[in-house]
Amino acid sequence: MKCPTCRAAWREEPECARCGSDLEPLMRVAAAAFHHRTAATEALAVGRWNEALDHAMEANRLHQTERGDALVLVARLVQG
Repeated sequence: MKCPTCRAAWREEPECARCGSDLEPLMRVAAAAFHHRTAATEALAVGRWNEALDHAMEANRLHQTERGDALVLVARLVQG
């Protein structure tokens, strides 16, 4: 993720090191995406395919990552 103001790499700090922008909203989005990826993984582990796909897709909507793409793919494959 990058600072939306100056595009500096995000260092997981609440303030951009380059321009001083407030990045707490970005941190909340990243945390929500992490929560959804964790929920997707847990749902896959117990066979709740639809729930897993929903969580994986929401995580990627919030913050698309390679891991998120893989979770969506796996959830789609097991869902049939």
